[in-house]
Amino acid sequence: MTLQCASCGDMTLDDRHGDFSHAWPEELSRKPSIFRNADWRERRNCGAVLLSPSLIERIEAKRDKIAGLLTPAEIKATRTRLDLTQVEMARQLGVGDKSYLRWEHGLSIQSKAMDTLIRAVVLFPDFLNTVERSRRSAGGVV
Repeated sequence: MTLQCASCGDMTLDDRHGDFSHAWPEELSRKPSIFRNADWRERRNCGAVLLSPSLIERIEAKRDKIAGLLTPAEIKATRTRLDLTQVEMARQLGVGDKSYLRWEHGLSIQSKAMDTLIRAVVLFPDFLNTVERSRRSAGGVV
């Protein structure tokens, strides 16, 4: 089923294959990325595009790399290495269960601050436990 384009009224989507150029928001990168051997669909009249799921995945992975953030697979690998469930990891990080799940599945992006915290946990596995003990101690700071 093809839906009518809200911009131009076109009903046609043409299959495209080849090099796809993606422009990033300026704060991320001024240079567009070229994705080779990509599949997408495009409107004839206005040029609006519908990206394939695999192309979306590639664009998101490149975005994470440009931003210097951990990828969803790296976030999951961190949790697995710590032998924690998603709920346990979320609670250790102080975020909602659903937020953490979205990061692991690539449905949303963790903040740079949260990315830094996850990296600290990788480098110093007992880090979060030490912080929690500090919270419970009378002085507050170790």
